Amino acid sequence: MKNNADRFGMIIAIAITAVAIAFVGTLSNPQDRNIQPQGQAVIDRAATELKEIPEVAQDTFTDTVEELEKLPTEIEESLDDVDNIQEESMEVIKDVIPDVPDVVKQSEGKLLETISIPKDTAAPGCEETNSCYIPEIVTIKRGGEVIWENDDIAAHTVTSGSATSGPNGLFDSGLIYPGDTYSIQLDLVNEYVYFCQVHPWMTGKIVVK
Repeated sequence: MKNNADRFGMIIAIAITAVAIAFVGTLSNPQDRNIQPQGQAVIDRAATELKEIPEVAQDTFTDTVEELEKLPTEIEESLDDVDNIQEESMEVIKDVIPDVPDVVKQSEGKLLETISIPKDTAAPGCEETNSCYIPEIVTIKRGGEVIWENDDIAAHTVTSGSATSGPNGLFDSGLIYPGDTYSIQLDLVNEYVYFCQVHPWMTGKIVVK
């Protein structure tokens, strides 16, 4: 298409040149007002080229239409390239950033559970309402974590076992002072009962599935 456009421009330039030469030739011999041979030759060439203008213009138009028809395909291919780049970028991101498990809400009792040691549990009475540890029973997924928070003004323990049979050695927090926390991660499917060694009426249970 560019070659046709260049040829079209050359034809116009030759025609203008021919007219200029013819005009100069006339001025150089004003008596007979005849055009010089070299001028006539240029004019004849220009006339021949001018006859080809419709053909050149048609070729230029055809090339233009063909280029325009290619545009939708080229645009679609460009969009496909963009999609491929995005997919490759996501794969790179997945390779670089490790999978991090979502933290499940406490109410779902899956990967993380928080248990409160509430106020006034240092005196008997909370066992009557199953509120010595809140919640008294939690269920977590294998590999999940349990966190105890001491919201009381007295120190407590979280010790696996029971007041009647004593500690079984699976876990023991030692003294958890007011405002402190204790956490464990349980990987074995089981039911774990625990109590407070300082206040043995305080009991709780963890179910691991």
